[in-house]
Amino acid sequence: MNLRRTLASWRIVLGTVVAWPIALTWAAQGTWVAPLPGQTVVMSERPLAGVEIQPPPSLGEARIDRVRWTFRTDAPAPALKAWLCQQTFCLPLARRQGETQHFSGRSAASPFRLRFQLPVNDHGVDRVRVSAGQLIIDYRG
Repeated sequence: MNLRRTLASWRIVLGTVVAWPIALTWAAQGTWVAPLPGQTVVMSERPLAGVEIQPPPSLGEARIDRVRWTFRTDAPAPALKAWLCQQTFCLPLARRQGETQHFSGRSAASPFRLRFQLPVNDHGVDRVRVSAGQLIIDYRG
């Protein structure tokens, strides 16, 4: 158990134990984590719309603070393009792992989707397997 949470309602000040109420924001903070389904991306003129990543049903009116992601490919694919999308908002991802606050304030209860595109070119791979991915959403109630 996290020591910070254990001591959330107590504060030690100069050796004296003083009661300290739990802040409402502590109780309303959370994180949901979703593994990303593996998928094969083939060379195409259009992005592949991935599977929807559903949040837990208990989020209610929670709002996003930060989103983190990570994924790997089975072969080097420098031309691979990726976007993280929620509803009609899509954020281009410059790296295969990272974090953003561009979704801050949006509903944490709305599903996400990763989109990929392997542009048509004269060299490189014609398909790549995306796997070992994870999406982490930090939110406040």
